[in-house]
Amino acid sequence: MSNLRKPVTRTVVFADIVGSTGLYKSLGDSVAARLMTSTTQLIADAVHAENGEVVKTLGDGLLAVFDANDPALRACCAAQRLLAARGQRSETAVELKVGLSRGPVVLTPGDCFGDAVNAAARLSDSAAGGQILLADAVTEGLGLEQLARLRSLGAIFLRGYDVPIPVHRIEWDSSWQNNQTQPHAPTVLGGGVQRLGLSWLDATAEFGIEQSPVGIGRSPSAEFSVNDIRVSRQHARIDWRGSYFQLLDLSSNGTWVRFSGQDNVIALRRNECALHGDGEISLGARPTDPTAPTVQFRVLGG
Repeated sequence: MSNLRKPVTRTVVFADIVGSTGLYKSLGDSVAARLMTSTTQLIADAVHAENGEVVKTLGDGLLAVFDANDPALRACCAAQRLLAARGQRSETAVELKVGLSRGPVVLTPGDCFGDAVNAAARLSDSAAGGQILLADAVTEGLGLEQLARLRSLGAIFLRGYDVPIPVHRIEWDSSWQNNQTQPHAPTVLGGGVQRLGLSWLDATAEFGIEQSPVGIGRSPSAEFSVNDIRVSRQHARIDWRGSYFQLLDLSSNGTWVRFSGQDNVIALRRNECALHGDGEISLGARPTDPTAPTVQFRVLGG
């Protein structure tokens, strides 16, 4: 008799607590362990409240599945709100990054397998603290209120995937106000002529798509040179991917991206994200460090 289980279609949630290693160092093992346990339980309670199933806990996060998209997204938003509220009452705030995907999975006791699981984990990896990122398939069947909260990030290359996938971020904050009369239309990264503007201190440069790839680093031979000890010689690269510019971190110390008008920061560790509009790229130091070497970027045209 075969032990193979039939795949079932589920919405997969991968939730990860940000900076758990640092919390153990700063708070001590006992206090940090209690904080991880209480946080994981808070997330699990939000999952159960929407009739989701916690497949397994991961020490600093969990893997869960839902029958449908809408309750999965409600549970994730509720968990973020609860954590934010708890953080306002505590000296130690804990941030959560969440990825959601949907597709066929194989469920076994205490585990879950399939491409949708891998995608949810990669989306969680690509999210900044406090963010919920979801694959395109998770937008199907959502109500108007949820759709109106979506913000398209365009197509993003996830680690281990050969082609970019459309990714959305949801505004989960309870203070969010919808000023639109229609659901948010996903951003389309146009195929028109685009140029990339970069600036750091007194240095400015503009690059056309034909000049891709654009290397950023401490090396004088880099297309855009940033002379700071925290910047790797070949720190990052910006590629033209046919309809948009893609930033890839190549460094030892990491790269952080913040888009104008947004508080959330995308942390890249040998990972990628699509650049659109304008914002800033911090090299080798977090953007909270006022001395961080920060490159301003702007995507022009398209």
